[in-house]
Amino acid sequence: MITARMPSLRAPRRLAALLACLALGGLIAASATAATSTGSRATKASVSYRFGLSDYEPRTFSDPRVGELGVHLARDVVPWNAALNERDLLKVTAWLDAVKHAYHITPLITFQHADGNDRAPSPAAFLRAFERFRKLFPWVTEFVPWDEATHGTQPTARRPQLAAEYYDVLAAHCRGCEVTAPDILDSDGDVEAWIGSFLRHAHPYPTIWPFNPYSSISTANPTLVERFLAATRGQVWFSEIGGVVWWRFKGRLIDHGEAYAALAAANIFRLARLSPRITRIYYYHWRSPGTPHSKAGRKATWDAGLVRANGAARPALYVVARELHRRIQRSTPKIF
Repeated sequence: MITARMPSLRAPRRLAALLACLALGGLIAASATAATSTGSRATKASVSYRFGLSDYEPRTFSDPRVGELGVHLARDVVPWNAALNERDLLKVTAWLDAVKHAYHITPLITFQHADGNDRAPSPAAFLRAFERFRKLFPWVTEFVPWDEATHGTQPTARRPQLAAEYYDVLAAHCRGCEVTAPDILDSDGDVEAWIGSFLRHAHPYPTIWPFNPYSSISTANPTLVERFLAATRGQVWFSEIGGVVWWRFKGRLIDHGEAYAALAAANIFRLARLSPRITRIYYYHWRSPGTPHSKAGRKATWDAGLVRANGAARPALYVVARELHRRIQRSTPKIF
């Protein structure tokens, strides 16, 4: 039996990003106003990105619309010690099995804190767990050492040297792998200073920089993306981003609606056109947990699904298909 992970597990970090945007007021108006200037700046760059999904449900990859979109990339976020924990190992194995048998998809594994334990592992413990993971899944070759490493909830936020040590461990012990820099959230303050400190200890210089531009797409403001591009060299991957339909914070429901999510989805592609260095987009996520008042929705804190809980397409899915120049079926697949 496959146990799906709910898309709300990491929501508090994304909520912080959207709270920063809400403080500005009028998100939809700001997005519409900024779109023209962003679009004119973006047209200077050639389109060079590939599209994938950041989604943790194995059954997502049996949806024929995933193949119709031309998805060949998928991202999962797993505890750093997943290979040493039976429950976590069952989950990641189910996800990797689904990905392996769907549309020639290349998996990207991003590590984070252990379930129920936010303490940072030592680099030696991190390496032991990683070597076990590699032994179990030798065909997986793309890794991010830590998820949203700059966020205040993470043990690496004030210890960029520790994040560099995790990166160094993976880079030194995974020959032939694509090991990126740690994942960074755009609303986490002075990320340039964090990057500078990280780079003093990271060897070799990372050639790929994962970036989650939630604040940027909510306002269609390219400033944070441009600052990130200026602070780094090499490829930039939008490793997790999506148009939010509704979310909760401290019991308060913020219901943007599907039209807003579609507008935000369009902003993702506008910002991706800012630079040919932006080479991947991982959209989070595929299927909604349900309406905010449904049984499953009441347990969730975040919904950015491209399809509703019953599998019906949302407007954002058609935005994505249009941007990718793909035709997808209008009917809901029988898997739902």
